[in-house]
Amino acid sequence: MVVLQVLTHNVVVAREGKGEWVLVKKGIGFGKKKGDTVVATNLEKKYRKIE
Repeated sequence: MVVLQVLTHNVVVAREGKGEWVLVKKGIGFGKKKGDTVVATNLEKKYRKIE
């Protein structure tokens, strides 16, 4: 998944394919910036954008 926006150290908005997701995991956003990749394993919560 590619980071679109870092909201906090624990929450990021990421894109996978055509969908956008809000990912919640301790420290997932720490040191990340737009365009970085994140591994979506052991997530606490994962929310999908509905259009």
